[in-house]
Amino acid sequence: MKQFYLIIVGCLLFLTQASANNLVIGTTQYIDSYTPPGGSGAYKALRFTIQWDNSWSINSGPANWDGIWVFVKRQNCSGTNNWVHQKLATTNADHIAKNAAGNVSPDVQVDAVSDGMGVFIRRIGTNVVGNVPVQTIWLKIDSASSGTNPSITKSAQDNFEILGLEMVYVPQGPFNAGDGRSPNSTNFSNGTATTPFVVTSAVQAAGAGSANNYTSLASYGCPGLLPSSFPLGYNGFYCMKHEATIGLFVEFLNLLTYDQQTTILQEGGSTLLPNVINSWFDGTNWAFQTKVTTVGVYNTVPAVFSTPYPWIAEGNVIWRTMIAFLDWSGLRPMTEFEFEKACRGSNTVAQTPIAAVPFEYPWGTTALYNAQYGSDYGNVNSGPGTNADGPAFYTGWDITPTRVGVFAKASTNRVQAGATYYGILDMAGNCWEQCIGGSGYDYSGFTSANGDGLLTSKGYANVAGWPSNGGVGSGTIIKGGWWEIGGTTSRLQTSDRSMYLGYQWNGDKSNWNYSKYNGVRAVRSFQY
Repeated sequence: MKQFYLIIVGCLLFLTQASANNLVIGTTQYIDSYTPPGGSGAYKALRFTIQWDNSWSINSGPANWDGIWVFVKRQNCSGTNNWVHQKLATTNADHIAKNAAGNVSPDVQVDAVSDGMGVFIRRIGTNVVGNVPVQTIWLKIDSASSGTNPSITKSAQDNFEILGLEMVYVPQGPFNAGDGRSPNSTNFSNGTATTPFVVTSAVQAAGAGSANNYTSLASYGCPGLLPSSFPLGYNGFYCMKHEATIGLFVEFLNLLTYDQQTTILQEGGSTLLPNVINSWFDGTNWAFQTKVTTVGVYNTVPAVFSTPYPWIAEGNVIWRTMIAFLDWSGLRPMTEFEFEKACRGSNTVAQTPIAAVPFEYPWGTTALYNAQYGSDYGNVNSGPGTNADGPAFYTGWDITPTRVGVFAKASTNRVQAGATYYGILDMAGNCWEQCIGGSGYDYSGFTSANGDGLLTSKGYANVAGWPSNGGVGSGTIIKGGWWEIGGTTSRLQTSDRSMYLGYQWNGDKSNWNYSKYNGVRAVRSFQY
């Protein structure tokens, strides 16, 4: 379960790792003038190899696949040395995937996105499951003056870092929002179960409207009418396969400026600065151990962070820090509707919603196995030995989440892996899922707009329509439970919007100020 990111070409060269399904990105080269076979002209490109395990492309049922969101950061050594977002070509044909024999790959294809923030490298084939062998990828970079955000003076000696995030495609289709029974969810009142709110193409086109349509009481939903521009989950989108890891956040921190690092440290509860050895990103929480190992120079040179446990899910991330990471990555927050769609599912082939099971967990049943064990920091392959139905890490005793995807084994089915209908992992337990939704704040202006790779000088996200703060009445809601949830297992249920200590459906105090329980998961709209 190791994931590698590689910085290539120019002033420096180093390697770090984070947790995933053995995702490896390497053997990377910047090509200042590349003419593809049969091509009519040369262009600037990045060439690298990629491979990962536990992949699929299936044509029945969910009819979906997994893939990798690949995005690029660039640094000019002769300028400010700040890392910027490198845009990529927006046409599929400008990117190439080949197998080890040098032929057009039968295993993966490269899908461009309209804003150039990255590409999806995704599994292809008819009902194939297994590991993706080594592929060679050529990505055409946008070499225009506006081809980076912000614009910089470019040279062939620039550094590039290619980053990859494992994603799962959630196809377009209708689904049931709410299970008709869980507290404060769709149309449940006075103990009487009713029909869940079905999100169809017509509903997405018209908008969900009043909160009376999708909650038991209007006060539990958005005070504004949800319009058609609000992502209700009907349209296709990619969702991160698992929560962001500590190793991934180390990468994020190491590509920020000193001032941006300072903000992130302070948001995490630190009273120290990046020019102090062992300044903790994690609010002095020893369980995560993300800290400064090479000090920065005040207001000038950023610090270098590291962690001994890159494969563990990153906690202690408040809303402001989470959306900064998502903006920087070219992704966006998911809505609570999308959370339910990603868990419960839609029969893509038949274009019918999957029936809602009252009080179900993300793996589609009411079975729940108490996976209480230590995270075993030193062993990346640690995990429970029992393939029990409905496993969730929700009574952890060592004050930390566990490694991502811990329950998915070679021989486990969906219920034993704790996976959603689409194969997404850890949607219940481990860390809170921070979503757009809840009540007490008008979040109807939120759209499917993605991050642009650029943060403010102080390290904040600046995408219009995103709630700027978490907390009560913020337009954020926390879903899926956490690793020390104790006996309140209903918090792990897909449709639960109960009032935990007076919060949760109305936001939560923990994602306004730092809390070890808050995790990070992103989505990106994409329609095939």
